[in-house]
Amino acid sequence: MISVNKNAMPMVRDLIKRAESLGCAYKVLDNGAHVVDMGIHMPGSWEAARMFTEINMACLGTCSYRDYELSETYSAPAVEVYCDNPLLGCLASQIAGYPLGSGDFAAIGSGPARAQAALAEDHCFEYTDYRDQHHEVVIGVQANELPNEAMAEKVAADCKVKPENVYLLAHNTTCIVASVQVSARIMEQTVNKMIAKGFDLDTIQFSRGLCVVAPVVFDDDDAMGKINDCLLYGGKSEFWVRWEDEKIEEIIPQLVTENSKDYGTLFKELFLEADRNFYNMDLDIHSPAEVTIYNMNTGNVFHAGKIRRDLMIKSLYNNCN
Repeated sequence: MISVNKNAMPMVRDLIKRAESLGCAYKVLDNGAHVVDMGIHMPGSWEAARMFTEINMACLGTCSYRDYELSETYSAPAVEVYCDNPLLGCLASQIAGYPLGSGDFAAIGSGPARAQAALAEDHCFEYTDYRDQHHEVVIGVQANELPNEAMAEKVAADCKVKPENVYLLAHNTTCIVASVQVSARIMEQTVNKMIAKGFDLDTIQFSRGLCVVAPVVFDDDDAMGKINDCLLYGGKSEFWVRWEDEKIEEIIPQLVTENSKDYGTLFKELFLEADRNFYNMDLDIHSPAEVTIYNMNTGNVFHAGKIRRDLMIKSLYNNCN
């Protein structure tokens, strides 16, 4: 059986070895836990963002960059991701489902360590029997502060490993790593929606995603808005499955942003109306713009949604006419 943590560790070690050249900083905490600053006090880099993304998918997927033309005037970078095992790479690893920190130090964790902790609060593990068991674990941490000893010890206790075998990769919302790795969640955004709409995840074989990457902006609300608009209006995912055409046809329209009552409104406006709480929003808005499903059983192809280039320009280039 594949160990998602074992699979990711060679790239983690390479990241640590190259930290300075990648715009990152590596430190060892007093309890021996390992922290890589990838976008809190450090700027990060395009390559650091790619590595974070692939580690977060347990190195069961690949991440690369391309240009995405929005109009004759505007283009934006885009991230293209592939995953050969979406149940492990996305559901059991990449999805941000691990609550970390508390109070003013709120944080969310993602990555291979989730599959070893398999916390009750992490609802994804209700949909898979997969559990990892390895002596080292790695977790991505999105927060405004660097992880401390208490956070590392929580992860160690949850994963039943020693603190010195915990690796925490940290960034905030206003850095290049955040912009890239959130856009690279376009497949897992779809998997989350599939869970909510009753799609049989065991039928999924392969996946591919393409999503516009938001420019870095240092205002937290602006960054949150632009980054999420990329998923809602500038991201598409594709899945190869073995299922029944009738069930695919029934569910696929429910997987895309068009299914939300708030479709067409930029994320920042909705987020502020919801008092900056994701769960106060219409949950159907947390969807990809476009989904294509290839049924390998029948050869039929199903499609829903569309990229909204007009809304992407409005979000990313708001000061331009």
